[in-house]
Amino acid sequence: MSFSLHDFLMNGFRAAIGQMPDYKVYANTVGWFEKGVLTEEDLAEVQELIDKKNAPIEEPVFEEEPVEEPIEESETVEQTEESSIGA
Repeated sequence: MSFSLHDFLMNGFRAAIGQMPDYKVYANTVGWFEKGVLTEEDLAEVQELIDKKNAPIEEPVFEEEPVEEPIEESETVEQTEESSIGA
């Protein structure tokens, strides 16, 4: 197995994302792109990884179940008396 500068750099850039500022990762990858070591596909991969890291975290939404309020005993008695009076 021979050494691959390309693979070495890409592994380093993948590991650097989130560990060093994004602008430094960009600057370094562009430098190696200009030297012909990295490709546009490599830059796109780095961009995708940085975008994923910077994506807002979506909080889970929990729906609350409706809580039925208990009927007080006095309300039940009053309603029963009223219905028997009207009958």
